Amino acid sequence: MPSSTEERDETERQALEWFVRMNRGDVTRADRLAFRAWLSGGRDRHDAFQAAKRLWNEMDGPAAQWGGDGWHRRTPRRPSRLKPAFRALAVAASLAAVGLGLGVLRDAGLIDRAMADHATRPGEQREIVLPDGSSAFLDGDTAIRVDMAGPERRVELLRGRVFLDVRHDEARTFEVSAGTVETRVLGTAFAVEGDADHVGVSVERGRVGVSTPDRRIELTAGQEVSAEGGRLGAVRSVDVQTAHAWRRGIVVLDAAPLSRIVDELARMQTGRILVSDASLRSMTMSGVFSVRDPGAVLEALRTGLGLHVAEIPGVATVIYR
Repeated sequence: MPSSTEERDETERQALEWFVRMNRGDVTRADRLAFRAWLSGGRDRHDAFQAAKRLWNEMDGPAAQWGGDGWHRRTPRRPSRLKPAFRALAVAASLAAVGLGLGVLRDAGLIDRAMADHATRPGEQREIVLPDGSSAFLDGDTAIRVDMAGPERRVELLRGRVFLDVRHDEARTFEVSAGTVETRVLGTAFAVEGDADHVGVSVERGRVGVSTPDRRIELTAGQEVSAEGGRLGAVRSVDVQTAHAWRRGIVVLDAAPLSRIVDELARMQTGRILVSDASLRSMTMSGVFSVRDPGAVLEALRTGLGLHVAEIPGVATVIYR
């Protein structure tokens, strides 16, 4: 009988195989169904797959170091300070990227969109009508799964940002999950954004309940809350017309930190957005921009914050001092 360690290793091996398989450019509906069946086989499988995704996303670290090493200034390359395991990951990921046509390296949302029922690419926005008559407006680089067959109406936000105008149904609640955060309503209009680590909920109309495994709160119109690492923060007042301006094709930045600006850019354009120095992420900028003009945001970073931007169109954008 295999030991628990052997079982865990086998689950991790399968998760990595599914990770690579779901990144192929020729993923079929049968592949997606088979993947969902495997994923539903236990929480350990879900955790192993999320770990594989996090490992890949941590490639931003070597890429940021690459930018910080000063290649854009044509100085000699510094010796790598990466841990051996991380160097191995970088090599493996680079080889995988060649086999995948650089798909995931360019596009962090490729896997989530392949798993979704509805999705948008970076730079694309779309409104859809759900089977119950509710509407969902998807921002760029957003992926959702929808299940309306059971006694509850459920939407799972895999990544990105979605605005939901929920049709009232006294008999069936409407639930939205994003990571460990659950939002539950009967009929209202609200937005949810984020991923497994950061989730934000803001209410335009009505009332919603937002919960994590250890806490539950209620939001009314004009309120928002964020969760970091599955822990809910304080409820805040919000100007929803400004916060939800992205639905009208506008991004309003009010002393926004660079970390948020990077998130907005990732929704606007294809390719990784990399910051060479983590300390830069606390710099702030204000402005009003079109979601279809990421170049204007990058120019504002140059002129307003004195930062430099190096671009490989469609592949990566490196922001550095």
